Amino acid sequence: MDDFLEQYAVRKNRGLFTFLYVIIWILIIFLALMAVINLQSILQMDPVTGGVRFDFVILIMTIVFGGLAFLLWRRSDYCRIEYDYSFTNGLFEVAMVLNNRRRRYLTAFELKDVIRCGPTQGPAFQKTLAEPGLQKHNWFLNRDCNLYYFYFVKNNNKHMAVVELSDEMIAMMRSKPTYIPMTAWTGETGKSGYGVL
Repeated sequence: MDDFLEQYAVRKNRGLFTFLYVIIWILIIFLALMAVINLQSILQMDPVTGGVRFDFVILIMTIVFGGLAFLLWRRSDYCRIEYDYSFTNGLFEVAMVLNNRRRRYLTAFELKDVIRCGPTQGPAFQKTLAEPGLQKHNWFLNRDCNLYYFYFVKNNNKHMAVVELSDEMIAMMRSKPTYIPMTAWTGETGKSGYGVL
C-alpha cells in the first residue's frame, strides 16, 4: 500500500490580503479605463486644418496606463497564495496555487537524498543557513505554524526549503528509515535521529 498524503498551507489572517486584492482590482479597472479613454484620443481632428492629427504623448500615456493595468492584473493573484505539499512513498513535492486558478510547480525531491532536515528551531537550522552558496526557499505562509526545513542538493545546487507541515505529514515522512535517513533528521535540541516527535 502506498503512503500518500496531501496538505495545503493557507494564510490564517486573510483580511489584509483580501482588502489589498480589492484595492488592486479597483486600480486595474481605473487604469484600464484611462488606457481606453486615451486610446480614443490618439487620433484627433485638427480644427485648424480639418485633417487628422496623431498625438504621440497620448499614445505614451495609453501604453503606460495599459502596461500598469496588465502588471497589476498579473500580480493580483499573489494576494491569494496557497502552497500544496504532497508526499508519495518518499517523494516530496511543492507547488504554489495562485487564487485557486493557477498552479505553479516549485520542486520535487526524494527524502532519502535530504542531507539535513527538521524543525526550524535549534542549532541545526542555523548551521544550515550558514552554508555557502545556499538557495533558501520560504514556501510557507504562517510563521507561527510548525515550520520544517529540508536541506538537499539538486542540479549541483544547494537548496533549503522551509515549509509548514502538519504533525500527520511529518509522522508519515518519519515512519520508515527508507524515507528520511535517521542521520538526516535533527530535532530542536540539535541531536540527530528520530527520537520522539
